[in-house]
Amino acid sequence: MCGIQTKTKRKGGFTLVELVVTIAILSILAAIAIPMVVNIINSASQSSGDSQAATLTRQCSDVYAGVSTGTINNSDSKNADGSAVTFAVLKTATQSAKKSAANNVTVAQVKQYSGLAFDTTTDYYYCTAAPQNSGYTPHTIVFSDTGMPSVSGCTFVQLTDNTTLATILT
Repeated sequence: MCGIQTKTKRKGGFTLVELVVTIAILSILAAIAIPMVVNIINSASQSSGDSQAATLTRQCSDVYAGVSTGTINNSDSKNADGSAVTFAVLKTATQSAKKSAANNVTVAQVKQYSGLAFDTTTDYYYCTAAPQNSGYTPHTIVFSDTGMPSVSGCTFVQLTDNTTLATILT
């Protein structure tokens, strides 16, 4: 049997070197990927909060105007869930009664009327004063998941479900 080479059969599995190299590559990929995923999640949360704050600001203005003019009233209007509106006044009420009712509408009532189902009790604030070119305007609701916004010359107040539209918009 000269010239015939016999191959030694290798048992199945990976060598220690192959495993260490694989773990090193996965560790490098994880070190790069994990911070990127965290940033994407934070960015999505901020975008969602900003969008919800803009929607709530718009809805507060619309409800205030609707109750003030009587287009939102206790006679004909319904909340998004189909229940009767109870925060306005009758369609035939006086203008001063409509204005008073509009001033006393709360954020919780706006959310119920508009069908907004997000929690506004922790990360939402409303701007009460802002200089020009600050990027903020008074009567605007903003989202900040890092606490009270701190912008030079701007004043913010924590929004609650019991905050009235008069407090935010006037």
